Amino acid sequence: MWGLGADRNEPEWQVVETPFSNDLFEVVTTSRGPFAVGDGGIIAGDRGKGWAIITDDGPNVSQNQLRTLDVTDDGKRLWFAGSSGAIGCYDVETNRKYDYSYPNEMTSTWESIAVSGNTGSEKLLVANGSGEIMPCSVDGFTINWGVPEKPANKGSTMTGLAASPDGYGYGIDTSGNAFMTTRNDGWKDIGVIESQVKFYDIWAERNGRVYIAAGKGVLYRYDNSYRDWTPIGVAEKGALHAFDMYENQMVALGDGGLMYQRTDGGERWERLHTPTDDTLYDLALGDPDIAIGKGGLVLERPRGTTRAAGKSPDGDEYAGRGEVYDADPNAPRESASTASNRPSTAQQPRSEPVQPAAESPQPHASTPPRREPSRNPPQSRTAQPRQQSRESAPTQSRPQPRTEATDVTRSQNVSSRPENGDRSQKENQAKSRPQNPPAETANEQQN
Repeated sequence: MWGLGADRNEPEWQVVETPFSNDLFEVVTTSRGPFAVGDGGIIAGDRGKGWAIITDDGPNVSQNQLRTLDVTDDGKRLWFAGSSGAIGCYDVETNRKYDYSYPNEMTSTWESIAVSGNTGSEKLLVANGSGEIMPCSVDGFTINWGVPEKPANKGSTMTGLAASPDGYGYGIDTSGNAFMTTRNDGWKDIGVIESQVKFYDIWAERNGRVYIAAGKGVLYRYDNSYRDWTPIGVAEKGALHAFDMYENQMVALGDGGLMYQRTDGGERWERLHTPTDDTLYDLALGDPDIAIGKGGLVLERPRGTTRAAGKSPDGDEYAGRGEVYDADPNAPRESASTASNRPSTAQQPRSEPVQPAAESPQPHASTPPRREPSRNPPQSRTAQPRQQSRESAPTQSRPQPRTEATDVTRSQNVSSRPENGDRSQKENQAKSRPQNPPAETANEQQN
């Protein structure tokens, strides 16, 4: 009775149920599924059985807000950082968490992080609110911190860092500056000239191709071969808060839950339909695509397949803007395969409306003229965010869900952790960690 429109084969974004209400700030795709970090020091992830909190107290059991996240090239180790000098990593294969907080006695809030290389030999860049970027290298479990510096002696807050597959680091700040590492001279300024907008996110690939998500609906593309920036109009208004690319597809995240997509060969950016107008902070394209935001909001889009939920009572599916009338002779809530076997009108039972899966809500179906609408179409669900700022980290109203992973922080760091960012025993902050972490600091769980 009803059929899909021309976009029936395009997967759609759907709200996913989460058992927590913490704001989520950044998300990545790992070898064990998507993971995100957020308010109250939580690490959340979906390892195939739905979203759950992996740990809820940060790297050093102090529940510091985690603001930034990245993953090694092999997808096996997460690195995260946040307020009060908190830095740590989590091994998604062994389900272990390690604490590397307060490097070089620094207790400022870390705003962004970038990781390059495989587990055990990765390199990191971490930036704070003062505009300082600190490099480090990892050898097994030994971590060697470098000297923090301000690129080009500019001290604005670093809002984003990125590492290209060929080993170069990139950074952006709140003053519209962009920087790039060099082989011998540290950082150099490659800033966008007269951009006059705020920068929010940065993404880098090989051969010096860089994208910056900025205000006024603009993306900036940098071509290292030409040493030039090209502005790309994506949205008519509003800021672009995040950007990601997967294979030949690019997606930018805008204000109010808006998304924009472009595929190589396409002539323009297309606005995507999303089931929320709440704030979204970050997205990660992969399998599946994930977007996260306020109040534990998670959106998911399957890749390469049409959605499984959202079918109408007669067996057809909903399009993004409602069903499309196809003028077949079957009655409402009845498909062609069952039309020949239906009982007489007096004997025909009343069909129960199809209920959407809990994790896959769908929008209302539009009602075509002079046709009986489908009864009780699935309702779209909009997450109810908590009203709080990203800078705050309240814990009194946050639910206390059962965590899936046992914390494995370093016991010696916990015993000597300073109060109010002031360490009492600096010798506990050695520039290198032991080659093998103490057995008592890591409790394994089965995935």
